[in-house]
Amino acid sequence: MNKINFKKLGKSILIVLLYLVIIPFLVSLPIAIFLKDIDNDIYITIANLAIYVINLIIVLIIYCKSLKKDWQNFWSNKKVCFKKAFKNWILGFLAMVVINLLIISLVGDIAVNESQNREILTKLPVFSIITMVFLGPVLEELVFRKNFREAFNSDKLFMICTALIFGSMHLLASLEIINWTDIKSVMQLLYIFSYSALGYFFAKAYVETDSIFTSMICHIVHNGLSVLVILLGSSLL
Repeated sequence: MNKINFKKLGKSILIVLLYLVIIPFLVSLPIAIFLKDIDNDIYITIANLAIYVINLIIVLIIYCKSLKKDWQNFWSNKKVCFKKAFKNWILGFLAMVVINLLIISLVGDIAVNESQNREILTKLPVFSIITMVFLGPVLEELVFRKNFREAFNSDKLFMICTALIFGSMHLLASLEIINWTDIKSVMQLLYIFSYSALGYFFAKAYVETDSIFTSMICHIVHNGLSVLVILLGSSLL
């Protein structure tokens, strides 16, 4: 039995490109032309919110029928879904912490993506809470989990591949600033294992309950607690 449906995989990759490249370009270009004189922080806020909302609408339209089924699965098994969400989030969080500690001991610094998120969070807290805690997790679960579900006929292969895709996406910020002649800078790429570990358990929650809403809960809880810790830490400094 073929474990990969390449036709559906191609569609899934196209949606990822839509999310990461096409929509950001189409949104940023007119904003850069017509609102070029506005403050940079306001520009970032308008552009990113527009990108999130447009992508979310597109993906919701594409998976409307399937999402109704997922919601029925979730609602009819609420207790099980919440237990699976909490269990897999704990496992993913612990795996991420252990891997992060190992990588930090080698690299000497946190992931670039994490560093940039902290900077944006302290500068634009309201915008960051909306995107990092709500819009981001929902959209990422749809694009990097739901979007690939039917492309793989093996649950294990689905969980591993989507975890690596999810992890790779979080390294995009690193690629822009990596000094390829500096071994420690290049070792930032090791953080793919950290994000992928978390993504694996998000995918596992999805598979175990047959509902994307379970993995959304994992993701929202994780990002929400991370944002809360950062905000509390910055307020105490």
